[in-house]
Amino acid sequence: MTGGDAVIHALEKEGVEYISGFAGGGEVPLWPALRASNQIKVFSARHERQGVEIADGYARATGKVGVALTGTGPGATNALTGIAGAFADNIPVLLLMGQHPLASMGKEIQQEVPASIFDDFVKWKGTMSRVEDIPSIMRRAFTALRSGTPGPVVLEMPIDVLSTEAPDEVLNYEPVGPGRKAAADPMDIERAADILCNASFPVLNVGGGVLSAEAWDEALELAEMLSMPVATTLVGKGAFPENHPLSLGGGVYPRSKYASGQALHINRKADAVLAVGNSFRLPNATDGRPIPDGVKLIHINADPGDLNKIYQADVPILADAKLALRSLVDAVRDRLGPGGGGIKEEVVAEIQQAKAKWLGEWQSVFTDDSVPTNGYRVVQELMAVVDLDRTIAIHDAGGSRGYLSPFWEARKPRNYIGMGGMAAMGWSMGATIGAKLGRPDHLVFHVLGDASFGMVGMEVETAVRMGIPTLTVLLNNGGTGGGLMAMERNNAAPPAMAQLGGNFTLVAQALGAHAERVEQPSELAAAFRRAILATESGQAALVEVIIKPMPTPETPEDWSL
Repeated sequence: MTGGDAVIHALEKEGVEYISGFAGGGEVPLWPALRASNQIKVFSARHERQGVEIADGYARATGKVGVALTGTGPGATNALTGIAGAFADNIPVLLLMGQHPLASMGKEIQQEVPASIFDDFVKWKGTMSRVEDIPSIMRRAFTALRSGTPGPVVLEMPIDVLSTEAPDEVLNYEPVGPGRKAAADPMDIERAADILCNASFPVLNVGGGVLSAEAWDEALELAEMLSMPVATTLVGKGAFPENHPLSLGGGVYPRSKYASGQALHINRKADAVLAVGNSFRLPNATDGRPIPDGVKLIHINADPGDLNKIYQADVPILADAKLALRSLVDAVRDRLGPGGGGIKEEVVAEIQQAKAKWLGEWQSVFTDDSVPTNGYRVVQELMAVVDLDRTIAIHDAGGSRGYLSPFWEARKPRNYIGMGGMAAMGWSMGATIGAKLGRPDHLVFHVLGDASFGMVGMEVETAVRMGIPTLTVLLNNGGTGGGLMAMERNNAAPPAMAQLGGNFTLVAQALGAHAERVEQPSELAAAFRRAILATESGQAALVEVIIKPMPTPETPEDWSL
């Protein structure tokens, strides 16, 4: 048994099912154990970054650890963007990084890149310097991945350590289990319960930490007890069912770039805000707008670095979201007494009135028959033909995020996957493959632009080759959206930087996918149905829609009833 065997043995013990990445230098000692494994399926992406993003999507869709593999040098630098995206959104991704022999490290040999390039973007980093230490390093890695605030971990694997014969005791690997979570201070819970029960109009903000802690049942219970309207961040979308009468959709307090009208309206009425699993990252969470004086803030987060980062909380609570919310539910119930609390009809009526007005203002965009069509019409047509309870929607950077996130109705946890912190173009391609791996019984689709597809489009072949039937909705406006719309300005990028070309339907067909190109909005629904049927038969599919460049209309900050 070698060190490479010991690594794979530990991964099997931890329940790992998939490893994505790209074969490179330093990884060879892993191959015998991976070839022999009856549990782990390993497959190649077309680029190391996408290998990491496949693991990222798998982790977001399942709540499990995603595992990626990269080689030395350029392989590691290519993977960095994927790791940075996982770090920004607190996603548990393990990157196994092949490395040169120990004796060669630090001597600037060809393709040497130190693991320190990941230092600012990982929760923990370890180096396998002795074969005897592999079990302890693997245990530390999975403890970090599953405990507290999730985040990526990188393990540097020198090839000579992986090739070294391992003593028998490395087989005595015991998995770390579910990890360790921190409970809230009881006094903080009591203070928070007092604020919420005495507030005239409390509002709940739900972030990605509610998803990672699987605290959605507790969030729902508390919201219904106190009749709290609920808004989510981009990463937290889906943690609260958006078909629930108390849902505001996207738009944490005081607002989000992609906030719904009802969120803008209701947020201004709040006198107490409970933010759970929300880092208040700028700009996507708050756009820099301060919480007004007089609004009480209770902030629950497992990462101490997020507490009091942007806003001084009246009650900062360092704790796991599920444990803290459970304690808070119990404390609120004690104060309300038997039969106390419940959903207030007047609150629901006001939310629905605001939602109806806001959506009504968008109807002309949703139903616009002009050619080329717009991205909002595309999303509405798609939402009308899918089973929302069995569909996972994923947005990309740029325009697709604005088209999809405010209007897609996410009804179940992890049925919408949104990125918030890094927003790398093309991220959704790998994330969609990973999500489909983890949730094969769901339709999994993503929306991205032609500029993003140009960066990652070869991963369609990965989906085809591996038999992963994803759906890609490609919005082609002939360039970079912001660049096209800015060309009239003197300080804009030159046309050669903004304008792009290509028929991506032909590319996808050549790679083995079902692919169609749609230019008429009246043809969208039928094209989507055919593509969905193709995925149900096991074929990856792409629908390319020609759209016009248009700005993302933002709801005015003073929007109200």
